[in-house]
Amino acid sequence: MKKRKTNPKEFDNIVKEVFAPIYPVIAQQIVDKTQIKSGKCLDAGCGTGALGRAFAKITQMDILFYDQSEQMLELSQKYTQQEELEKRSSFIMGDIHDIVCDSQSIDLVISRGSFGFWEDWQKAYEEIYRILKIGASAYIGGGFGNKKLHEQIINTMKNKNPNWNHPKFENLETKKKQLPQIMKNLNPKEFEIIDDESGFWVYFTK
Repeated sequence: MKKRKTNPKEFDNIVKEVFAPIYPVIAQQIVDKTQIKSGKCLDAGCGTGALGRAFAKITQMDILFYDQSEQMLELSQKYTQQEELEKRSSFIMGDIHDIVCDSQSIDLVISRGSFGFWEDWQKAYEEIYRILKIGASAYIGGGFGNKKLHEQIINTMKNKNPNWNHPKFENLETKKKQLPQIMKNLNPKEFEIIDDESGFWVYFTK
């Protein structure tokens, strides 16, 4: 995976000051879609752990915060302690293309925004599929939860910096077009590509 170019301190401030409202909304959307509320959940490319923490608050799941950045994981750990979630939290530094988890050991994989950094989507999704238990699911992508939050965040960021644009990831649109074939190669029990006001997501069950 390419090393994250985002400055951890700047990223942390933006998540707390601007993006914070989206994570509870996305977490609830994942629960509604997957109906998974117990077991072990891996937050892939967790950053500061905002989605994993939001998910922990509405489920009984143990959350594994997984990221390639030691600084991001340190921030994740700090916030889980502040929010008294540390008993159901663990932290591993690693690459999405070679996940440091046993095969068929995870009940749910979630991720918001990380996929833009993944160099090889075929390998990344193969690894996610490998670690899922039979019947387990993944919900991966990006977005802002809903149209209102999307507009709110864009306006806030533009007010902070009139020249701001949402980051564009290299070859992202091409990679999105590859997803149906990637899913076909994995042959999950079911999969769905979601592209609506909630953002762009891929949901699949092993």
